[in-house]
Amino acid sequence: MAEDSVPVSIGKLPEASVLASILGQSAADVLRLHLSVIDREDRLESGTGEWKAGLVADAAARGAAAEASVLRALHMASDASNFRILRALTDGVGTPIEAISAVTGMGRLELAERVGDLISAGLAAKIPEANQVAGVPAGSALVELVTAAAEQAARDLGKDR
Repeated sequence: MAEDSVPVSIGKLPEASVLASILGQSAADVLRLHLSVIDREDRLESGTGEWKAGLVADAAARGAAAEASVLRALHMASDASNFRILRALTDGVGTPIEAISAVTGMGRLELAERVGDLISAGLAAKIPEANQVAGVPAGSALVELVTAAAEQAARDLGKDR
């Protein structure tokens, strides 16, 4: 038995994967969009735009914003209803809202709210002209990760007989 002060190894942690890269890029894209909107408002109000330069120069603030953005995306994807929407969008092609509603069993209002949240988290994209929603790489990568992990868990449970 190990002493309380001695760390115990439970296996090697996997290296950062493609998923981390995809989620990081998505988080950066979402933050760039938010920054451009806030910068425009700041310039209209104060005319200086100094806050953006300050944020860009502050590595800790950038890191905190990036971490919050990634955690928000993971939080959105971990909701079972949101996950069903993401799973319906994994082909990366625009899907009509009605088709997503049929697959998920959600009403139009609930679906619109959830899709809006997924879009703002960088996990989906809206095609307004066609009243469709499309999957994006970050959402598809999370669906792939969860699906693979669930399949592994099911296989491992099958070995316990």
